[in-house]
Amino acid sequence: MSKPRYLTASKISLLVLVNLYCSDGVPSSATIPVLSFILSHSFPTTHSAARAPRSAKQHDVAFSIRAFEDVLKGHASSMPGRSLLDVFLKDMWGMNSFDALFILFDRLGDLLARPREEASQDDVAGRVYLSQTSPLGALIRRARVEFVRLPFDDAIRLWSAFIAYRAPTAKWNKRLAGLASSGVDIVAAGMGLQPGDDLYETAYGRRSTEEVEEHALSLDDLERLLEFQLDRLQRLGCRVPDEMKDPLRDMLESCGTAPRQAHLVQFFDTWKAGDYTSAFDNLHRYFDYAMQARERIHYQYALLHMAILQADFGCFGEAIAAINETIATARENQDIHCLNFSLNWLHHMSKAYPKQMKRAGYIGMLGSEKEGLAFLKAKARETKTYNLLSATLLNEAKLCLLMGDPVSRAFEHLYQSAHLNLKEDIGNHSSHMLFQSALSSRLGITYLSGVYCELLLHCYHHSCPLDDHIRATGRLTFLALQKGRYNDALALLSSISTSTNQSLKFHQYIFFCTGLSKLKRAIHWTDWTTCTALLSSLQPDASTDPELSFLLSESRIDYLVMRGLYSEAFTALEALSESLKEEGADVMQRISVLIAKAELFRRAGEAERGFSVALRAASVAFKARLMPCLWSAIGMLANILNSVAEYEAAMRLLHAIVPQSLENVDHFVTGKLYSHLGDSYIGRAGMEDTSTSRGARLRALHVSRAETYIDRARECFKRVEDLHGECEQLVKKAIVAKLRGDETLAEEWAQKHNRVWDQATARFPDSSTNC
Repeated sequence: MSKPRYLTASKISLLVLVNLYCSDGVPSSATIPVLSFILSHSFPTTHSAARAPRSAKQHDVAFSIRAFEDVLKGHASSMPGRSLLDVFLKDMWGMNSFDALFILFDRLGDLLARPREEASQDDVAGRVYLSQTSPLGALIRRARVEFVRLPFDDAIRLWSAFIAYRAPTAKWNKRLAGLASSGVDIVAAGMGLQPGDDLYETAYGRRSTEEVEEHALSLDDLERLLEFQLDRLQRLGCRVPDEMKDPLRDMLESCGTAPRQAHLVQFFDTWKAGDYTSAFDNLHRYFDYAMQARERIHYQYALLHMAILQADFGCFGEAIAAINETIATARENQDIHCLNFSLNWLHHMSKAYPKQMKRAGYIGMLGSEKEGLAFLKAKARETKTYNLLSATLLNEAKLCLLMGDPVSRAFEHLYQSAHLNLKEDIGNHSSHMLFQSALSSRLGITYLSGVYCELLLHCYHHSCPLDDHIRATGRLTFLALQKGRYNDALALLSSISTSTNQSLKFHQYIFFCTGLSKLKRAIHWTDWTTCTALLSSLQPDASTDPELSFLLSESRIDYLVMRGLYSEAFTALEALSESLKEEGADVMQRISVLIAKAELFRRAGEAERGFSVALRAASVAFKARLMPCLWSAIGMLANILNSVAEYEAAMRLLHAIVPQSLENVDHFVTGKLYSHLGDSYIGRAGMEDTSTSRGARLRALHVSRAETYIDRARECFKRVEDLHGECEQLVKKAIVAKLRGDETLAEEWAQKHNRVWDQATARFPDSSTNC
């Protein structure tokens, strides 16, 4: 048995409530709750991103009769001593025959306002008349049209479903006893028919429970439910919840023909699960529906989804062909929204995967990146596509950071986008907070960066796309790694719900973040066996996030440098530098490569060769206000100055940046700065003339300060569990004690060095390491 097109028992009850409202039976205090209830269950609504979504009961399209009780019970009616619920139930049970159902729809027609020239003096005073174009008027007009189109058998089925729907209310109020005592049909009661009689059973008794339940949900309700699922799948990037899959499957199986949205729902669900074969099948079914129904609008959006799916699968050539066809079809149909979105997606792909897009033959449809953003911004303003305009302004702010432009310009675009979000009620809060977090991190304000991520996770997690949710968690993870809190970082990643892990893309992102966290800890521990195993499993491919791919390459270079494999490290560093130059990568990544190259020269004993490299990195970082990179570059310059006996200049540089580095809470970088500062004081002490009392005092003072900074460096390295750095500081302590002539203290520091090393290497006995 097929489902009804539109009318159900719950909609009949809504129409009874509309009739009660228009008949001046609803007091003014209950007007807003009653109208909100009717509209929320008749038309889909949108909600604020900062608020929690509606409960499952409110999303239930086939709501029970209990929903009316919750709304109407607390309001008094115009009749003394009776609530609004009593009046509503009186009208419900006043429909005591099949003929009363027809009378209801005839009365609803009288509620529609007529043109002025047709208006008569028969209009009832006090009655509310509805405009035919108003939401309630549209509800009544469609309900009357659908009721007229109903065959007799379907109308009987609708009446039976209504009887079953209102049955639980017979015992709610004793005043209904008189109405409910006559049974479901006053005509049958007048004829003396009772349950068990043949005629009574023919009319009412042979309706199976399955038929009544099937009539509780119409095709219109099912389409609304699928639209809701599609909205969440597209906006949040999630999968269909497990508790929803079985009911949704049962609903679709009960339909003669599945609605077109069902194919898209199944497409998104299988796509996010990584089942690309089923995703292609469902998308082709969507194609077939668009061609058979001759609905070209569905055809071009199906092409757009095909392009996105091909790119996610790593087939960028097929993705470019599909998106070009999408653009051509959107232009033919004059669908500006689809055209602008397609161009925006093409621009995003060319920026996120430049090498893959060039290999696929993409040259660039929008010119340079700035020209492309200017074009998209102009088109968004022309068509008043404010969500695209907001995203384009945010992309301009990101481009300013990537190109090393002044930070004030990035803030300007950010605030323009934020103002547009507030003015036009665009729910793009998560992207803004992620960008503000990244901007704060680049400025060295780590605490504020973490606050933005926590704000996103705690206040906007209901409306936040899963992609942004996971990225915020990943950013908090790397902030915890800077502080040496490895267990907290891994706990953050493991706290992500299992429903998120059901998506292949998100599962891979979590896998790479977890592997990176363990790899960084293994490098600090000098656990080369674990490092080798992790590097072999963490092999990025074309679909890997570009930022994670860079972090993996950077960690591999750190591993090679720490092991002393300088030739391999230099080769990998040059390959990474060339790749970033071809892609026009983030200026922060290019500065990090320059700093790594200077560090490699220092480790190889050629610190002077890295002077120009470190100086260039510091200059670019200062212009772009990349403060963490600036502090690392200044530390490298100070180390080079120490190697050429320019201790005073190195001390001045380090004293200027150490307080700012402490605010960044990156213990590894701060530990290196303290270590370089200790070296500067040791070198400065060696230059003092001990033949004079002043020189002797200054040497003692410099050595004392050097020991203080060495202790601080050791504490920082200990917090991040960096074994090599901690042992290096213990060696320095032993050397300082020996230079003072205290052999006993020097021996104690040497023994402590050996003890720390043995305790650390006991965790991985199979690893061969050198200190």
